[in-house]
Amino acid sequence: MRRPFGRGDVFALLTVVMWASSFSVIKSAYDEFTPLAFAATRFAVASAAMLLLLALLRRPLLIARRDLLHAAIVGLFHVGFYQLFFSTGLRYTTASNSVLIIAVSPVITAVMVWLTRAEPITWRQGLGIALALLGVFILVEAGGSLSAGHLKGDLLTLAAAVSYAVTPVLVLPLLRRYATVTVMTIGLLFGTLFLIAVGLPELLRQSWRVSPTAWAQLAYAALGAGTLGYLFWYEGIGRIGPTRLAAYAYLIPVLGVAIAVTVLHEVFTTMHLLGAVVALAGVALTRWPAAAPPEGRGVAPPRMESPEAMKGRA
Repeated sequence: MRRPFGRGDVFALLTVVMWASSFSVIKSAYDEFTPLAFAATRFAVASAAMLLLLALLRRPLLIARRDLLHAAIVGLFHVGFYQLFFSTGLRYTTASNSVLIIAVSPVITAVMVWLTRAEPITWRQGLGIALALLGVFILVEAGGSLSAGHLKGDLLTLAAAVSYAVTPVLVLPLLRRYATVTVMTIGLLFGTLFLIAVGLPELLRQSWRVSPTAWAQLAYAALGAGTLGYLFWYEGIGRIGPTRLAAYAYLIPVLGVAIAVTVLHEVFTTMHLLGAVVALAGVALTRWPAAAPPEGRGVAPPRMESPEAMKGRA
């Protein structure tokens, strides 16, 4: 029998805290870093640390040549496009809105899965999709109006959520042949190269004479929420399983908003609260487990790994 609370749960909670707090940490770092310079440097450090960890753990980083392009495309969406839109969007919106909009990624994934005909959408998931989109609409409206406020940042963040949501659809064939950490590390390397390329103008303009606090924020985002976050999350999957671990992901938006409001003193109105509740209710309905098939009707197709189990929120 599994213990009600063990090391796997500790790893999950540590990861949740790091990922939830990273939104506020990165937002604060923008006082001294430009968004793309920060993102490119952060993932260059995270990639180097991940390769070092794999070497210390003696885990081979091998993939067939025919799958290399596929892994590169996964990294392009999983890290490259996601961080491009997320980092730029966070500059123009609040950390609270960012963490809540990113939280609807599983809903977008469900739509992607339905469009590719990998799984049908149940009536409960359809209702969840509608509620999640309504919640995002309320959040954007709470920022001022649909023509003002944080609209630019919210739309860029929504584009990041779409990029993030595409990953499970793209990565599933690779995960059937390779270990998750192998696929995601190779994707991380390709995504980092993309970030360095698109962020080169900001990297060249960036003044590197920043405060120790800003360097600490960069280190926390790269090594804490980045490398250690991945390591702890995958260790948690191995100890308590992806289903139980995914439940902890629901704490990320709640804790992320609480940290942003407390540390950054962001305004969180009744409208923001309403949008958050509606959006998260939609996510919960969309991720509601499907009923098991009746005995003798065959085995239900395996559900793809949740996006929360594959990547950190920020």
